[in-house]
Amino acid sequence: MQTESFIFFGLLAIPLIIFIIWTIKQDKKRNYLGLVLLVIGAVVAAYTIVRLDSSFVKEKGLQAAPKPSSFK
Repeated sequence: MQTESFIFFGLLAIPLIIFIIWTIKQDKKRNYLGLVLLVIGAVVAAYTIVRLDSSFVKEKGLQAAPKPSSFK
């Protein structure tokens, strides 16, 4: 993954962790089924983001700019 992907992922992961901690503190009955499903969903999403990003970078390469066109 590139640096931009890590920054974007960090900006999404930090609020998610804060939300999970807040949700745990709000739960009076301590029913952990919803939190388990939320964490599983977050893990699946993170895995998907990392996998798709790495395959996209390998497929496209590190082409900084498009090839110039020649109008003759």
